Amino acid sequence: MPSMRCVGYRQVWQYLEGSSNRQEMIDQAVAATRQLAKRQMTWLRKLSQKHAFDCEKYRQNDIFELLNELFSKA
Repeated sequence: MPSMRCVGYRQVWQYLEGSSNRQEMIDQAVAATRQLAKRQMTWLRKLSQKHAFDCEKYRQNDIFELLNELFSKA
């Protein structure tokens, strides 16, 4: 099941089974979240073409238009 691969799911499951206490569950879930974020940042750094959008500068529709332009060029 894809939901079982969610960050923190395994830790909560182990807690509910009694395999860990509440604090261990929290610590392990935080560690798993940090590991995922680190993997995502590594993946993003390896992208040859990347575009960042300042969400404060652009409205949602403007970003959609910019994305449409980028994808139409690809």
